[in-house]
Amino acid sequence: MPISTKPYPKQRTPLFWQLNCRQPKGAQRPMTAMTSPTAVSLAQSFVTEPPLPAKIVRQAPVRIDTLLTKAEFVSLVRHMLNGNPVSHFLTVWRDQDGSARFAKAKPHRNAETHARWTYDTIIGSAKRKTSMGLYAKNKDNESTWGALDFDAHDHAQRAVAEGRAIRAFTLLLQYRDRFLILSASGRGYHVFILAHEPRPVTEWVRVLKDTAASVGAPVQDGVCEMFPNEKTAEQEVGRAIRVPGSLNPATGEVEKIMADTIQPLLECLARLETAHNNATRERNSFAPGKLSLVKEANSYSYRQRQGFFAGSTQRLIEEVMAKYPISTRGTRNGILVKFVGELFRKFGYALSERIVRLHYSANAANVRTSLAEHLREFQEAWKSFVKKELARLSRSERERFDKLQTEPQCEAFFLCRSFAKLNSEFPLSRASLADRLSVTPPGAGYVIDKLIEVRTIEKTAEAKPHSKPARYRWTVE
Repeated sequence: MPISTKPYPKQRTPLFWQLNCRQPKGAQRPMTAMTSPTAVSLAQSFVTEPPLPAKIVRQAPVRIDTLLTKAEFVSLVRHMLNGNPVSHFLTVWRDQDGSARFAKAKPHRNAETHARWTYDTIIGSAKRKTSMGLYAKNKDNESTWGALDFDAHDHAQRAVAEGRAIRAFTLLLQYRDRFLILSASGRGYHVFILAHEPRPVTEWVRVLKDTAASVGAPVQDGVCEMFPNEKTAEQEVGRAIRVPGSLNPATGEVEKIMADTIQPLLECLARLETAHNNATRERNSFAPGKLSLVKEANSYSYRQRQGFFAGSTQRLIEEVMAKYPISTRGTRNGILVKFVGELFRKFGYALSERIVRLHYSANAANVRTSLAEHLREFQEAWKSFVKKELARLSRSERERFDKLQTEPQCEAFFLCRSFAKLNSEFPLSRASLADRLSVTPPGAGYVIDKLIEVRTIEKTAEAKPHSKPARYRWTVE
């Protein structure tokens, strides 16, 4: 896809994006973008499209201890450990001669203990400075997070790396139920994107690769690195990246946080830990009548799927699943291909993958293939449909498609094209589109605006509140 070549302006202090995130301790409430024309102009110079709602102020980066307590930092590391063994992490330190050192943790090491030492290093109370790195995969080839590392090895590259990192942070805000950390690592910038639950490595690779392409960053050592990357799924361990806000052994300085939106995730982790502790206490109690409480506590999890934005989404999912039952053994593969074909015309990849998991569970009695293999076949079928649809695009459609910059935008392109084949004018609800693309309603509105901007769709009728969604028509021949 074409990438904007607009140069990023130089600035003395990076932008701090205040997006529903907690303020540093003692910080004053920032002015909104509406009352800060300078901040607005700076933001617009970094983002060529209309940004999502945000408060932007000029503020120096901060240490992570101004945002997270020690307990919260350890909880975050535990979450990013991906369910791997407690010794499955990278130890990082600075040698006496100032050289950076890295080594796989020995079997007796504990990630949570090392996370406490890392936090002590951050606040300057550690006797020996240390840091740690984590791996973006587990034995099931899943991860709760992904990251982009934008390198800047000299002054000339720094402004470019900073602009790319801020742009990537902005684009990743579109993804629903994802939480972001943007940090200055000392020799570049890190953008972390985290999820409530483990997601397939292939899904993270798609998101990170599309984001890197959108900001004009070639994925290669010394420019932009992905965690996980396209080789991670085939590797036993993969590559590690330092935890956010930790000591950079190459510079001897602590990484500074430029922006974060992880407060909701931290609150969920705290609730999960409380539920686990309550369950443990109840399990150890000899008092009668407590089993129901134990069961209730054990079933509580922040990983439970939240409701949809549109009331029609759940009903539509149930209707699609009911059309493709696996009633006899040996028919799974053929039904899966037809099922994916319909999902492709109605939903984005992320929601489709969740629907396929539900469909697998509902028809487990007549399925002998493992879930992992079933999902692999789903991914291959999805890629095949994408390839076929791209080949079917007219020249003008392909020109419009190539102007899109993110995965949700591309998925919305195909969805609207499918809607237009059924009706020349079709309804397009922002809430429904948010569900289908697994983004927020503001993100869905941003996607719609982008499709209008590249002259793919145009509005034919305004929405009627609490009654009818806006209507659009496909404008490309």
